[in-house]
Amino acid sequence: MITSGNKPIESINSRHVKAQSSSVTVNWTWYDESQGIVSWNFQNNSTEQKSVILYRSGYYFGNAYFPIYVNNGMTYWVTSLTPLVDQGVANNTMPIGIIDFGGGNKIIAFIFTFAPRQQWSVLEGGFSSVMQPSGQAVFELSLEKTGSFCIGYDPQQVLDWDLQTGTTMQGYSPNPNNINTIEVTVPAGTQYIQLFPNDTVSDSPCPPQPNCLQEIEQGIEQGNIDLFLEGVMCVLEQMGYSFKTVLDKFWDKIVEELKKSV
Repeated sequence: MITSGNKPIESINSRHVKAQSSSVTVNWTWYDESQGIVSWNFQNNSTEQKSVILYRSGYYFGNAYFPIYVNNGMTYWVTSLTPLVDQGVANNTMPIGIIDFGGGNKIIAFIFTFAPRQQWSVLEGGFSSVMQPSGQAVFELSLEKTGSFCIGYDPQQVLDWDLQTGTTMQGYSPNPNNINTIEVTVPAGTQYIQLFPNDTVSDSPCPPQPNCLQEIEQGIEQGNIDLFLEGVMCVLEQMGYSFKTVLDKFWDKIVEELKKSV
């Protein structure tokens, strides 16, 4: 099951989209209202295979928290547009890939591919009786290209996930990373919405990652606090955290331990 429904962004509630698929339909039903879990129910009404993305509650499903989903086995990078296998609604999941809106605007989101006349459902958590899914629509996709892409994510994704779920999960590392996946396009005029401005997608290979541990070691050996801290920040960034967030979280404990050592 994917948890993401109540992404805390106020502005998304006023967003609306215009175009949508006429071949694939979707609706939602409560799977467990007491736990805030809904079932997304898809139907491919055509005699052809179709691939779509799902827009609901103001953004495209999968664009929030994808680093967490990938790193913790909740999803995987798509490498071909192959119909989803139905393993039962409680066990179903779908892959993620690159969605190209044109003009250099790209996001990461879930990609749903259905065989002709296929019905398929998947669960999503994070909703409530007062914050239900809204404005759902699906948009058909066309394969653009496959290959290796440099895909990075905004560390704020991880922080928001921890805030919403009360966990301390991590995004994939290194960030950014070279990933083999596919890029698909949406119909002209489909609204581009990216939740986290520092997510990045590039056709070029990722630049070499700095050797964070070497910077820490050299900083200690040379007595260079700036180099030491640069290495620490480097490690945290590759794990999807910001130095300030970690410092804020553990500052009192750090001060306590320093007092013990002097």
